[in-house]
Amino acid sequence: MNYNHQGIIKNWKLLIEGEKQGLYACFSLFYDDLYRFGMSLYRDPELIKESIQNLFIELWKIRDKLSEVENIQQYVFTIYKRIIYKTNQKYAYQEGLVALDSEDVPEHVISVSSYEAILIASQEDEHLKNRLRHALGSLSPRQKEIIQMRYFDCMSFKEISDKTLLTERTVYNTLHNAVNVLRETLLFILITINLD
Repeated sequence: MNYNHQGIIKNWKLLIEGEKQGLYACFSLFYDDLYRFGMSLYRDPELIKESIQNLFIELWKIRDKLSEVENIQQYVFTIYKRIIYKTNQKYAYQEGLVALDSEDVPEHVISVSSYEAILIASQEDEHLKNRLRHALGSLSPRQKEIIQMRYFDCMSFKEISDKTLLTERTVYNTLHNAVNVLRETLLFILITINLD
C-alpha cells in the first residue's frame, strides 16, 4: 500500500473539521487499496463498493471522534473490515428473502431508488451535475441511450427492449456495464447525498 501520508494527514484534518472536501479527498486516496483489500476477503465487487460507500458515510458521522486517531490507515481498515462483515450479513439476509424475477435480473445490483436520488441531487448541485455529465461522456452511445431510458424516462427493461429491439438480457447487461463504468462517480455522489 503506497499512501501519500501528508495528503492523508492534511485531508483527515479537514474531515475532522467538517470539511466535505477532506472526506472526498480521503475517499480518493484510500479507494483503490480498500477495493483490493475487500476483494481479497470477499469476491463480490458490489458488496465491496457498497462497503466502501458505507465506510465513508460512517467516518463522516463520527468525525468528531477522529481527532484521537493516531494510525489513520490502521483505523480506517479496522472499521472497514467491520463494515464489510455487516454489509455481507445484510446481503445474505436479503438474498435469503428476496426472490429474483423470472429472468433472474438482480435488481439489488442496480438500485433504482439510489440512482433516482443521484439524478435528483445532480440536478440540484452544479458540481455534482458537472461530475455526472463528465462521467456520462465516457459511455458508448448505446449505453447512454439505455441509461436515459431506464433512469431518466423510467422505462422498464421490457419497454426498453421493445423500443431498441434488443433482448431484455442484453438491455440489462448493457445497463449493468454502463453503471460499472460510472461506479466511482456514482459512489462519490451517493456519499454526498447521504451526508446532507
